[in-house]
Amino acid sequence: MLVTFHSKDHYPIQMLGEPALQLISMMGLNAKVPGAIYADDVPQAYWQLQEALADLPAQVTLDEEGQPQVTLQQRAVPLLAMLKAAVKAQHPVHWD
Repeated sequence: MLVTFHSKDHYPIQMLGEPALQLISMMGLNAKVPGAIYADDVPQAYWQLQEALADLPAQVTLDEEGQPQVTLQQRAVPLLAMLKAAVKAQHPVHWD
C-alpha cells in the first residue's frame, strides 16, 4: 500500500504504508487512510512529529545484503517539509 500526502503549497509525497502510518501516529493522529489535519491543527502535529522523531534512537541497521536501511527519521524529512510549509501558509494536509 502507498500513502500519498497532499497540501496546497507542496508537491504530493508518496510513502510506503507502514512507515506512513507510523508517522501519522507519531503526529498524535488516528493512523488510518484516508485522513486529514485541519490547518489549525497542523502546527501541533508538526511539533509532535519532531518530538517523537527526536526520541527515536539514531542507529543504522543493515539489510540482508549488508546495505544500510532507510530510517524513519530519513523517511520523515519530506513530510516535515510539507508540514512546515503548511504551517507557514496555514493550509490543511490530507492523505489517501
